[in-house]
Amino acid sequence: MSGPRPAARLAARPDPAARPDPGVAPAARAVDRGAAPSAERRLDPADRARAALRAGRIAALTAGGLALGKLVAGQLGQSMAVTASAVDSLTDLFASSANALAIQLAHAAPDRSHPFGHAKIETLATAGQGLLIGGSGVYLLIEGIRRLLSPEPLRLAAVTLGAMAAAALVTAALVAYLGRVAARTGSSAIQADAVHYRTDIAANLAVLAGVALTYATGLSRIDGVLSVAVAVYILTSAGTLLRLGVRDLIDTSAPEERVGAIEAALDAMRARGELLGHHALRTRIAGHTLFVEVHIELAGDLPLARAHATGDRARDAILAIEPDAEVLVHIDVERDEPA
Repeated sequence: MSGPRPAARLAARPDPAARPDPGVAPAARAVDRGAAPSAERRLDPADRARAALRAGRIAALTAGGLALGKLVAGQLGQSMAVTASAVDSLTDLFASSANALAIQLAHAAPDRSHPFGHAKIETLATAGQGLLIGGSGVYLLIEGIRRLLSPEPLRLAAVTLGAMAAAALVTAALVAYLGRVAARTGSSAIQADAVHYRTDIAANLAVLAGVALTYATGLSRIDGVLSVAVAVYILTSAGTLLRLGVRDLIDTSAPEERVGAIEAALDAMRARGELLGHHALRTRIAGHTLFVEVHIELAGDLPLARAHATGDRARDAILAIEPDAEVLVHIDVERDEPA
């Protein structure tokens, strides 16, 4: 018979207290959707859930304040670009509120109906956030074109300029905070928040510069041009979030550097003679959780207890790199022929 013959299976969902010291994991990676939380500042699961939830709530409250301030300034100054930015912040409010709820639900314990947990709720929220932001972008694009065709003079320069300058500073502070939380928690929802608030900084600065130029030159169509530019920027951000969300919903593999680190740990075990080999390594990401499945190859005459002990060591080697992963190790007999 060709191919490996399964001999036993180990399902690993270890107690966090029994996991290896996370300090042996690589140093902090760049904050990316597929990046693992920083090893130096990693939180335990309960603290991670609380930190992510708190960040989601802070983002929602900040977005609400920014939306209100921009809306008042845009209406007083008759600036469509500032009003457009206010609408963007309003969608941010809804998106961040939905994220906070998704984070709370995603960290719920597995149950009978969801034995693999609820982590994909975060992923679903990320995709939904992309759709919501995309809808606001379409609206702003239409309004910007309308303002281009029917320009209106601006007024109250100090109010509109001050509002946009303050918004840029507050958003920059929020992005820095969300980036730190995303690195420590691995939350896809917080990562999504950080991505789209980062685009808001550039949008706020563009509107600020454009409104100042409009007041300086008297060219009222600049406001419409900026509205269209902000709308295009928002649509680009929405596309990025939607792509990231869909990628995890369809069980895309973890990034190559994370898979490569797992491969290297297993290869090291083979070099020490603990394994004869391994194959069929598969990974997928669901929200804040990385799922890993691998087949290890052992001698056919190895006692079952020793085989399971080796499987445990293989699991622990993976957890040393990915302490928060859900690991499933299959024990196979030595291959008769290459795969």
